[in-house]
Amino acid sequence: MKAFVLAKIAEKLKTYKFIKRAFRVDENLILLQFDNDRFYFDLTKGSGDIYINIDYPLVKKFKAPFDIVLEKKFTKSKLIDVYAKERILTIVAKNQNRFKEEIVKLRFEFTGRYTNAIILDENDIVIESLRHISENISSRVVKPGVKLTELESIEIKEKVFEIDDLEKYTQKLFSKKYQNRLNQKKESILKRLHKKIKEIEKKLSLLENEEELLEKARKYKNYADVAMANLHLIKPFMKELKTKDFEGSEITIPIPELKNINEIGNFYYKLSKKAKNNPLENTLDNSDRKLLEELKTKLSKLKKKNREYAKYIVKLSNFYTSLFDKTPKPSHNSYKITDRKPATIPTASV
Repeated sequence: MKAFVLAKIAEKLKTYKFIKRAFRVDENLILLQFDNDRFYFDLTKGSGDIYINIDYPLVKKFKAPFDIVLEKKFTKSKLIDVYAKERILTIVAKNQNRFKEEIVKLRFEFTGRYTNAIILDENDIVIESLRHISENISSRVVKPGVKLTELESIEIKEKVFEIDDLEKYTQKLFSKKYQNRLNQKKESILKRLHKKIKEIEKKLSLLENEEELLEKARKYKNYADVAMANLHLIKPFMKELKTKDFEGSEITIPIPELKNINEIGNFYYKLSKKAKNNPLENTLDNSDRKLLEELKTKLSKLKKKNREYAKYIVKLSNFYTSLFDKTPKPSHNSYKITDRKPATIPTASV
């Protein structure tokens, strides 16, 4: 948040008389409606700003203590004063609480990682804040019932430029920031997608080729059959049995260490059964097992189709852009909760 822009916004806010509504519309976004104009205070850490009359839907009703106090103290309140100091904006208002007038302050601190919105009484005692800061985090405590310590003054060096239309300037700023956040979201989704693919590929790599497993099953069954037919040839401490199978071909059967050599047949029959059943599939959890049949074919081809990754990015970009374009435009005087379905990633056609 640029200090000189904040000062211009403070001057504009002074022209209003009333705060019609005050509430949070997103995790870090607070809306104050002055007369018929809407001011959105973005309190994202390290990226705070203020936007005027943008279209932003209320997608969730926030009910934290801060939200309850904010709406109760500032909705339908009379604006008394607004002033800016460095990157701090303070709004002073008067409300009627149970037939008693009350002076309250809403202080927006755009101070990097300590960016915050703090509700104060007229004696600067904290009533509530968007983010509580305890003694363990900072020497400047921000929590209910504690008198707020003023921040030390700092020298601000920033490039000052002319702003012909403050409202349009903030709207362009919002559009640019919102697009950057969408790009970050897309990258995050793609990273999770790649990670999941790698996890499944790793598990799939543990599963032997079906033909190899069937070949092993046949080999172990043949070992079992031939060994049982030639038990009389197996001598104590033998490491292997060299003989001919039922087709007259030479065969060498490793002799396992068994307490009873008569169990050699069962030993190889069990190995044959395991190869058929492919017990490594049992290492997969339920969700992976459900996806296994689909991913066995798709993931093997996905490596050769890197262009699908690019398609994901394009489709995600189009999805978010269309979502933003279709966002219902709220009226100046009322806001309704808008149902939004979660974003979905299109399935790659392989």
